[in-house]
Amino acid sequence: MNQKSKYAKAKFSDVFKYSFGGLGSNLAFILVMSYLTFFYTDIFGIDTMVVSGLMLVSRFIDAFTDPLMGMMGDHTRSKFGRFRPWIIFGAPVLGFLIFLLFTAPDLSPNMKIVYVYVVYIAYSLASTVVNIPYHSLTPVLSQDPDQRTVIVSWKQGMGTVSQFIITIMALPLVEAFGGGKQGWAMYGALVGILTTISFWICAWGGKPYDKCVETKQGGKQSFNMLKDLQLLIKNKPMLMLMIAFGTDVLANATYSAVNMYYFKYVLKREDLVPVAASAILFAGIVSIPLLPLLTKWLGKKKLYWIGSCLSIIPLAVTLFIREPSVMILMTAMAAFGFISKIPSNLGWAMLPECSDYAEWKFGQRADGLMSSSLTFINKFGMAIGGFIASFFLGLVGFVANQEQPEAVLNMIVFLRFGMPILGYIASLISMAFYEITNEKYVEIRKDLDERAARQTK
Repeated sequence: MNQKSKYAKAKFSDVFKYSFGGLGSNLAFILVMSYLTFFYTDIFGIDTMVVSGLMLVSRFIDAFTDPLMGMMGDHTRSKFGRFRPWIIFGAPVLGFLIFLLFTAPDLSPNMKIVYVYVVYIAYSLASTVVNIPYHSLTPVLSQDPDQRTVIVSWKQGMGTVSQFIITIMALPLVEAFGGGKQGWAMYGALVGILTTISFWICAWGGKPYDKCVETKQGGKQSFNMLKDLQLLIKNKPMLMLMIAFGTDVLANATYSAVNMYYFKYVLKREDLVPVAASAILFAGIVSIPLLPLLTKWLGKKKLYWIGSCLSIIPLAVTLFIREPSVMILMTAMAAFGFISKIPSNLGWAMLPECSDYAEWKFGQRADGLMSSSLTFINKFGMAIGGFIASFFLGLVGFVANQEQPEAVLNMIVFLRFGMPILGYIASLISMAFYEITNEKYVEIRKDLDERAARQTK
């Protein structure tokens, strides 16, 4: 009766080690999303328009490199496996570039622009090389749909540790390291070291499962970029997931980029930054162990839709109360942290379903390509969020480290709370067209199991 017992599963010890990838991945992601714009404008002295241009240029590069990395991972053959060698050798490079990203050398204004462009684009490429193979390992570790959700819950749970290290500990540690440029550089070095070690532990956990599988004919799969890309374009559930997930990320990236500005210039309470971050973090932690239970009860599609819809409510409250009391603000932040964690985690849990759909519909999985697509849209949403924040702040006349006019204050409030609402509305529309329901997935798995059984005869 319980067919799921036939599916290959990963050992818990390996799942735990693999989950450290969630720590390494989110350390850099949250650090860049939360503080890079602020670091460049208020610490390094870069104009907001330069920062917005940098975000756009790097994403154009990612549009080519992310799918390419996904396909390279799918077709890699080595003694370390398909995906692990990229993680093992790419992690220290990524760690070093995180340090450089938050280092502010004494340069001329023009050379500062050259520096941030070179370092940020190099960081983005290194992130691609490491993160896409890391996410590609999820469906490789386990064929069981329920365990895949558990695996995603574990690695997202590790992501909350990253959130603690970044959103709560960043400013105190920067000050403890001496503050200013020195403090940020030392903090960047610490995050870079933690990122490297975390990814190495992750690669260790994936070792028993990352095998170089040959085709049925006994040869290696040929590397046909156009054929692989067509597989993605024809995969409607994957495209809808990319849009829904990307607009969720855009929502979070926009508010994260202006979060420091909101507390510094609107509320004039920078001391509340770690307090609000704690409210969001610990409320989000509570929702993580509920994810597998809620998924079984409601299904991934319906749960994603409900989570995105409810995330709008606390944002709307704080949008219309520009300077709320501390109690109202922290309550809204906690509610948002609890609810918004659900769709942000579910995207990665739904990714293996889209790979299964590709195998069911077109006879090819392409785990790396699917993972690269979601990783790209993740970075794209983060960059567009950062671009929107920098561009519109510059548009209304923001100048760092001075009293801001009313137009700037209103724009900060809108970007912090209003823009994320628009992102979640876009997610709701997209997810309405995601066609893999619980019933549909049962049909897909049954057909795939029958095909596998016929091939073994």
